[in-house]
Amino acid sequence: MEMGQNGTKKGFTLIELSFAIAFISILLITVTLITNEVVSIYRKGYSIKSVNQVGRDLIDDFQSSIIESPPSAIDSFCSLKYSEDARGNCESNNGFYSVYQQFYLNDVHVLNSDEGAKTVPIGGIFCSGKYTYIWNTGYVFNKDGYYYTGSDSNRKDLASSDYRLSLSYHLVGESVNKTLRDFRLVKIEDTSREICAKTLTTANGYPATNVFLKSPGSVNQMRGNNVITLENALSEDPVDMLKDNDTSLALFDLVIFEPARVSITDRLLFSGSFILGTTTGGIDIMTSDNYCKAPSNFSADFSYCAINKFNFTIQASGG
Repeated sequence: MEMGQNGTKKGFTLIELSFAIAFISILLITVTLITNEVVSIYRKGYSIKSVNQVGRDLIDDFQSSIIESPPSAIDSFCSLKYSEDARGNCESNNGFYSVYQQFYLNDVHVLNSDEGAKTVPIGGIFCSGKYTYIWNTGYVFNKDGYYYTGSDSNRKDLASSDYRLSLSYHLVGESVNKTLRDFRLVKIEDTSREICAKTLTTANGYPATNVFLKSPGSVNQMRGNNVITLENALSEDPVDMLKDNDTSLALFDLVIFEPARVSITDRLLFSGSFILGTTTGGIDIMTSDNYCKAPSNFSADFSYCAINKFNFTIQASGG
């Protein structure tokens, strides 16, 4: 401002100030929106990158485990582990349950969705013959995503310890058992596949063809309350392979197909696939597609959602 010829002061009018404030406000809002969009894109890209990187790391780990596993046919496992009355059931599928078991839960719904009830995997065991992997799926970790109705039609949050596998074990030289809960994927040395052989049994000592977890408290196939009890002492504590990841990743499915025997080498060929995704976004793989749901279907931040499916084929060579 400056002095006029008549000695009066000149300045901005109220209208000019209003326009200036409005312009600055619009500019700040625009910058904020652009910043939020950039941050959202970064989060989305980081989540996708994490899923792809961890997925490749898991395949590498499965590969090293399977390569060191026994190359011989698994049907011989039946006569070694089961009594005569249970051996026939084992041999009917060539001892496949000594390699892979996955557990399912009926009557699962997606939050804020009109889709009907589905059956989903909630955990499982893969015994490679060198190491054994035990997992809980992402369905039981996303507290905003899924719920279970069951026969009594009462809605229950699926992200509850009632629906998760837990692990009871003891270390060499110790008599007191430890309990590992809320794990996503643990790896344990198990060269004789004892976990698959003893964990899940029916009255005749062999797993049922289809194993479904019902409401909590009624699961007696796994020795009560979804607890897997390891009888053999471990040399070290199991490590959760997906715990130390800031994108909260979990398996939503892991399928191992019955191993094939390569005629030329007479060795086993393992094939499998797994779905890996975040638990903080909105994963919905209960339909024919694997995708992230819109924010209206899940209360979590959509930008953190990422999912991918991985396939592998590995030959056992016995180390």
